[in-house]
Amino acid sequence: MSNDAVFDAFLAKQLEEGLAWAKNIGVLSLSPIPGAPPSRYVAHFVDCKGLVQQNDGRIVEFDQFMVGIYFPEDYLRHVEIPRVLTYLGPHPSPFHPNIRPPFLCAHLVPGTSLVDILYACYEVWTYSIFSAADSLNPAAAQWSRQQDRKRFPIDRRPLKRSPRRTNLTPMEAK
Repeated sequence: MSNDAVFDAFLAKQLEEGLAWAKNIGVLSLSPIPGAPPSRYVAHFVDCKGLVQQNDGRIVEFDQFMVGIYFPEDYLRHVEIPRVLTYLGPHPSPFHPNIRPPFLCAHLVPGTSLVDILYACYEVWTYSIFSAADSLNPAAAQWSRQQDRKRFPIDRRPLKRSPRRTNLTPMEAK
């Protein structure tokens, strides 16, 4: 616990909402790092396509990535993205204009929720959003500018599954 009741309440809410939301996402495993309440998480996205660069230079699809998320004590007032987001792998060479390990850049403002951060990370990984102008990876930025825009996003599936219909009633027999 910090000495800030507002921040602790924010962290508790992030834990509750983040775990509840992640439970409904087929491609996400969210692990809080012990703390009371936790201020650090590891998000492991699986079965979602992004791009990586192989040792031989080829750009290929890769179906998982991990991100570390940290809420420092001043997060509700100030955001330093390199402190909040960390690309953790597993591939050492993600190929995206906004990722250069260990850095991952997404638009965050003070108080951005954990769920919104998870959405942003997924959108970056799948090329749903990217900046080819202001980039961490100039080679990926140049490559992405040369691609047909119809190529993006790499993975077109929405992150959240549709809720299942559970209130079905049987039809009457005729």
